[in-house]
Order: sequence, then C-alpha cells, then structure tokens
Amino acid sequence: MKTAAIGWLPAVCWGGGVGIGGQCSAAILHRCARKRAARIRRTAPLTLRAVSKPADTLWDLEAHSKGKHHILRRYIQAWLPIMSMSNPRIVIVDGFAGPGRYLGGEEGSPLILLNAYLNHHYRAKMKSEVVYLFIEERQDRVEHLRSEIVKITLPDNVKVHLQHGRYQDVFGTQLEGIRAGGKQLAPTFAFVDPFGYSDASMDLTGQFLQFHGCEVLVYMPLPFVARFVTRAGQERAMTSLFGTDRWQEAAKLNGDKRRTFLHDLFREQLRSNGSKFVRSFEIQSDASHGYDLFFGTNNDLGLRRMKEAMWSLDPITGQHFADSTTTGQLVLFQDAVDVHPLRTALRDQVGTRPFTIEEAERFTLVDTAYIPSHLRKPILIPAETEGQLKVLSTRKKSRTYPPGTRMQFVQ
Repeated sequence: MKTAAIGWLPAVCWGGGVGIGGQCSAAILHRCARKRAARIRRTAPLTLRAVSKPADTLWDLEAHSKGKHHILRRYIQAWLPIMSMSNPRIVIVDGFAGPGRYLGGEEGSPLILLNAYLNHHYRAKMKSEVVYLFIEERQDRVEHLRSEIVKITLPDNVKVHLQHGRYQDVFGTQLEGIRAGGKQLAPTFAFVDPFGYSDASMDLTGQFLQFHGCEVLVYMPLPFVARFVTRAGQERAMTSLFGTDRWQEAAKLNGDKRRTFLHDLFREQLRSNGSKFVRSFEIQSDASHGYDLFFGTNNDLGLRRMKEAMWSLDPITGQHFADSTTTGQLVLFQDAVDVHPLRTALRDQVGTRPFTIEEAERFTLVDTAYIPSHLRKPILIPAETEGQLKVLSTRKKSRTYPPGTRMQFVQ
C-alpha cells in the first residue's frame, strides 16, 4: 500500500497493444502538442458557452448532478470487474474533473470514479493495473483535487495522474501521440462533462472511439444548445460539437422538435464516428432546463450494464429522470413499468415465425429502451399463459426459457 502518487507521465497510461502499456516518445508528444496548438490558434476561439462556469474553486452541488452521479457510479462499478478480468491495464479518464468535491462536501466525479474501485466488493480479485487520468483546466481546482487524493491510500496497482490543461488539448495530444507512435490504447472509459458545449468536439470523441475497448459518457446541456442554434457567433463551436454543420437545420424548427432533432443528430454522429451502440438518458432540472447523457460503446455487455444503470435511476422507462430542486430528493415520473411497447415491438419483429430466447434478448437490448430482465416474467410468461406464445423446445420446467429455447407467437 502507498499514498497516492500524483503526477503526469506522458502516455504511460496507454498501451502498446490492447490493454498493454507502452511509452510514446517525448519527441513525438512534443510534435503533436505543437501541431495541435497551431491548429487551435488558427481556429480559435470557439465561442459562446451555454452554461456559465462557477467562478469559485468549489460550488454547490446542483440537484440534477445527483442523477448523473448515480448512473456514473453504477456503471463504473459494473465496468471495473468486467474489464479487469481480461486486461492487464485499464484506464479511466475524467476530462473535466473539477476540484473533486462540492461546497457541501459531496464527492465530485473524480472521487466517485476512484472510490468505485477502492470500495468495490470485488476489488481483491481485480489484479489489473487501473490508471486514472483527471484533466482540469483551472489550476486552483487541480490543487484542490490533489489535496483530496493525497489523503487516500492506494493499492500498488492504482495510478492517478492529474493534468492541468484543456481536455481538448491534453487528451487530443495524447491520442495523436499514441497513433504517431504506432501504439494502441488500453481499454478506456472516458467521462466528458464540460460546462457548456464548446470544449468537447465530436472529432476528438471519434478519434477516441476508433480504439478497441473504449467507451464514452458525454453529459450535454441539450436545451441550452437548442436555444443557441440561432445566435450568431457560435457556428464554429456548434460544428465542432456535432462534427457536422447539419445542426443548422435545427434553426428551422421550434420547441421540442428542435431539441429532438439535435438529440438525434448527436446520437447519429456518435454512431458514425465509431460507436456501434448509443444510448441516451434525459435528466431534467425543471420545466425549461435539462441535460442529456449520451453513452457510446461497441460492446454488447457494456450496453447492457449502462442500460441497467439507467433503469436503476428510472425504473419506469429507463430513459428519463427529474429532480426536485426544492427538496433535493430524486423524483420519478410514473409508478410502474409499461412493457406493452416492448411486447408489441417484439411481435412486430418476429411475427409468427419461430425465434430463440437469445434472439429476443438481443432485440430487447439493442433495438429497444428495455433490458432483458423485462422479457421473461413481464412478457413471455403472460403470453404463454394466455395461449399467445407456444414453446417449441422441450424443457424441464414450464414457464422457463433456458438457453436455446425456441418459441413462436400464435396468430
């Protein structure tokens, strides 16, 4: 055991081959940094931050952040043991780390991510090296986060690196250095939670998702973005955010139609930039303000665990959450899960042809907002009991659907 080692070792977080560490040369990193800085000077400034940044080092925890932190904590707790079982090194990046705590003493995202490992019930069996990269633009918040981390005793397999700088510059330079050095990125989860929308480009996210085993969770103030699409001076920032100038089409729309268009555009851009699966989750602050979490992954199991994390926050729809700014309590929209849309979608998908339980589970996971646990008891058992579903396979126990079970809906 040792006290947290906090520093910055260029590219030591990354890999020479999937999950295996490698060292990019300082010369390569220096060249990449100079090239990126030159591009930034040519294209800057990106204007118009949609959400004002807190002026002080610490600020109050806003109610909507509780929902964000719930999903983040639940997912990373599931991600850690899965990835550590088959990779000698895994990496967790917080691109906008902040000071680590709020004014009331609540944990910020860096400590949530770190303690998810330290307090994990499976920790003794997780032998891989776990590397944390915390990036923060303001020096005072870097120092406050440093003061929080040095209080923690870390096991030898955990490395924490703090980097003062802009996410775009720091992470972008690292990715360029890895590519230039012919290296591979270790399996990495990146949390991107900027103030506003001008600090996280789709281009950088796309570069990141091109590496095997990498996932991203982006927290975006979509209502603010929708509000500013018609304002002059933010064109470059919008194009950088979406990775296309198609956002301009939203200016012709109003209200929910504009927000829906931008939501779908961002989702499709994540897909076209390397993410096979994209899920979103709306966190509403009040009637006119809200945020959207976008999760991108290429892994079926990652998709399932993220959807389970979302359903744990909203056990009614798995897609929406509202917070009460007056009480600070988490408030849900409805009282019970409505599985009728899933039942209808599944019947439309398979018709009356035979299908397997595996096909039904994958359809539920990939093509609907539901998770496989919504399938057997809420849908298949009632359908079989009502005579609407016929099981074609032999089985030891009725009303069960073991692996390989074949069935079909009757007319």
